[in-house]
Amino acid sequence: MCIVSIQSAENANVKRWKKLSENARAIGKFGLTLAEGAHLAQTALEKGAEVCSVMLREGEVSAEAKALFAAYEALGSVSLFTLKEPLFEAVSPVKHGVGICVELAVPKTELPEAALCDDAVYLDGVQDAGNVGTILRTALASGVRYAALSPKTSRVWTPKVLRAAMGAHFSMTLFEDVAPRDLARIFSSRRLAADARGGSDLFKSKGWEKSPTVWMFGAEGPGLTDEALSVSRERFLIPIESDCESLNVAAAAAVCLFEQKRRRLICKSNG
Repeated sequence: MCIVSIQSAENANVKRWKKLSENARAIGKFGLTLAEGAHLAQTALEKGAEVCSVMLREGEVSAEAKALFAAYEALGSVSLFTLKEPLFEAVSPVKHGVGICVELAVPKTELPEAALCDDAVYLDGVQDAGNVGTILRTALASGVRYAALSPKTSRVWTPKVLRAAMGAHFSMTLFEDVAPRDLARIFSSRRLAADARGGSDLFKSKGWEKSPTVWMFGAEGPGLTDEALSVSRERFLIPIESDCESLNVAAAAAVCLFEQKRRRLICKSNG
């Protein structure tokens, strides 16, 4: 497949990429998103993600970016473009990056016909894209491969979430627009609420790690909604020092998920 050099901001591709970079609604409209950087481009290639096009910045780029561009060229099925530096910077979700960006088709994930008995995380109104991506990355690192997101949570396929998740998207099953009341239809797992306002001490509690769980995390500040709390089976708090008001939601998720992993490793080692 030939490489096309784009020189004009009026190019239809450039206009679409700019919208995808700046507007979450455009991602829903086109069913496409942008992933910037060598790591995401490499992970998308390794995981067989549906890459529609690859953009390379003209001029100085990293050797890794050049090698990845060549790897996509070898596939023979991906549209390849080079862009003048000002154009690339205008459409890239990250300014002054390594010089490569891929356009991905957003997967269409259907809800399961029968409830899944698997570990998952549920994000209830988490609006910071960095937190959403970090929680996905942490979940995958702890062995959790499912995530459900409420309608008010940041859109999971936006470039900022993709970048924060560092490739976790390509190894997870992600359900968007899931209201708390619908969780039981998707997961039969034990629903656990992380709630700084009250509940059992996470480290003193016993037994919950023995079955699959859905850990539920709420918005920065207000935490889980009343609707989410109403469908949880148990509430847990992380004991912190009195001089600290609260934990960042991504940090809280890391504590809960790796406490789960720690307990299960101990159970496994004990036979």
